[in-house]
Amino acid sequence: MNTLPSIESIAVSTLVAHQHNARKHSKKQIRQIADSIQTFGFKVPVLIDGNNRLICGHGRVAACKLLGIDQVPTIRADDLDDAKIHAFMIADNRLTENGEWNNVLLAENFKILSDLDLDFDLEVTGFAYGEIENLLALEDESSSEEPPVPAADSLPAIVQTGDLWHLGVHRILCGDSLEYGSYKTLLPGKNRASIIFTDPPYNLPAKDIGKTCEASHGDFAMGAGEMTSTQFQEFLETVFDHLAKFSKSGSIHYICMDWRHAPELISAGKNVYSEWKNLCVWNKNSGGMGTFYRSQHELVFVFKSGKGKHQNHFELGQHGRHRTNVWNYPSVMHLKESDGDKGGKEALNLHPTIKPVAMIEDAFKDCSKRGEIVLDPFLGSGSTLIAAEKTGRICHGIELSPRYVDVAITRWQEWTGKDAIHAESGMTYKNKASR
Repeated sequence: MNTLPSIESIAVSTLVAHQHNARKHSKKQIRQIADSIQTFGFKVPVLIDGNNRLICGHGRVAACKLLGIDQVPTIRADDLDDAKIHAFMIADNRLTENGEWNNVLLAENFKILSDLDLDFDLEVTGFAYGEIENLLALEDESSSEEPPVPAADSLPAIVQTGDLWHLGVHRILCGDSLEYGSYKTLLPGKNRASIIFTDPPYNLPAKDIGKTCEASHGDFAMGAGEMTSTQFQEFLETVFDHLAKFSKSGSIHYICMDWRHAPELISAGKNVYSEWKNLCVWNKNSGGMGTFYRSQHELVFVFKSGKGKHQNHFELGQHGRHRTNVWNYPSVMHLKESDGDKGGKEALNLHPTIKPVAMIEDAFKDCSKRGEIVLDPFLGSGSTLIAAEKTGRICHGIELSPRYVDVAITRWQEWTGKDAIHAESGMTYKNKASR
């Protein structure tokens, strides 16, 4: 019995779809098959009968028509009678459905791929990016805990204004996010961010954020209540304009803000961005300061920049990411209550409005891909940096305060065990600290 049939090239225009083909192909799936052919080439011949009628490969032929491919490799099943052709058409599709994935090995494969510098998109595998992120989370479970939070006052003052630091693939500039030149330095050439997550100053003095914040920090270097409403809107609008210029069209921008300055942020956002996508509410699990209701939430405004297609990897939960616009993550105050005061105080020693790293991670997974740039013009203590490191994104951050850059670098070094490099001198952070 001959089990090695010959392969012949046949013109696509001569192939006829089988009238009893029961397998349906959506336009989306045809596009996926086309992407696979473009990436890997046509590696699996289609099966035809003696009259050039398709037995297996209807989707591949449709993809070739979409791509304008004229010839396809075929195998002619002359040995099958009509009954076996009907049975094989069913079996060829059904038998693959009876198998199961080993999710551990599947996750390992995607981890290997995600660590490589690929010239193709991982979705060419047929898995949606939301599914891939869920699988990679299996690989990342061992690194789910965050590093100890360094107290800012315990760190040596190493960073100076104007410093650019390389932290592996990440970059931090100690500079002014109001200045266009800061972004040119951080994102030279055609480098552009695929997503923004940032926590601007709230234009509030530290005493209005909380007593612990006032005692630990004093006021921010800017945006600490010194601006009028009009000035604060102009401040935000200037930053948003820079963010729009240095991000890709269609990118999603997450902007955190206290309720008291929501009007200024909304006005600034509407003047710059193409669309206000949603308003997310961070539910902190416990109330903070306040005389007329204790505040238990902060707001995360979600804008789209430009007319390009935006990324959406949760898609109403169809890939296992069930997301709403209410985000439930423990706050620093909740950590204080549940960790005997220690965890919360350590976190507050970093930054008075610190956001949970897990919350930022999920935002990245929602609307960006691994290997893409995330931009944060108010990096603060580096939560965006840590979230990017943990999810395989590339963080580009700007922070005005040298003190906070010291904290962000220290957090990253403790988490990764790697050395930050001073861009101008080539010295490691540790070497500069020892001088």
